[in-house]
Amino acid sequence: MNILLIRPKPDCSSIGLQSVMICEPLELMTLATVLRANGHTAVILDMILERRPLKHFINKHRPEIVGITGYISHVGVIKKYAAKIKTLSPGIKVCVGGVHAAVCPEDFDDPNIDYICRAAEDFYRYTGCADFTPGFPDRNLPKRYTNKYYYLFQTRCALIKTSFGCPYNCNFCFCKEITHYFARPVGEVVGELLTIP
Repeated sequence: MNILLIRPKPDCSSIGLQSVMICEPLELMTLATVLRANGHTAVILDMILERRPLKHFINKHRPEIVGITGYISHVGVIKKYAAKIKTLSPGIKVCVGGVHAAVCPEDFDDPNIDYICRAAEDFYRYTGCADFTPGFPDRNLPKRYTNKYYYLFQTRCALIKTSFGCPYNCNFCFCKEITHYFARPVGEVVGELLTIP
């Protein structure tokens, strides 16, 4: 399948961190790696950095599925994207995932959104180690943005996930709602670090 994965730009009325950091979309890079390993075409679109409208990329890539990730500040933007995609091509399946979709799926109950992706209840439960099959995130995705990611005064930054969840149980935090805590084996983390240019 031809799949387009989108990180949305936050609504201009929300307080964003783009003035101090724009980091790579690690979750989409990981998902794209898995999709490609299973024979699909996956392209990442970072709308924080893109200047061209969404329509341009829908027409260019002609996806069968569009996956959109986001946080609470993206709910309205994601719904607008979904409506635009369905206007351009009603046959495209629109999927929404990410932290906010996992915790508050009802926020994406919208006629233009076909699927709300959430982990199964036992997904990422502690098993002694994380299974990163079929591999680490492809650091070449999305290559055209690589030199534009930064963190404060550091250019060419990269992200790595060394653990999942949180070992604490704060009543105000979403982490405990989506996964139990576990740390990746040190050797595996070092192995991934060595893949980062």
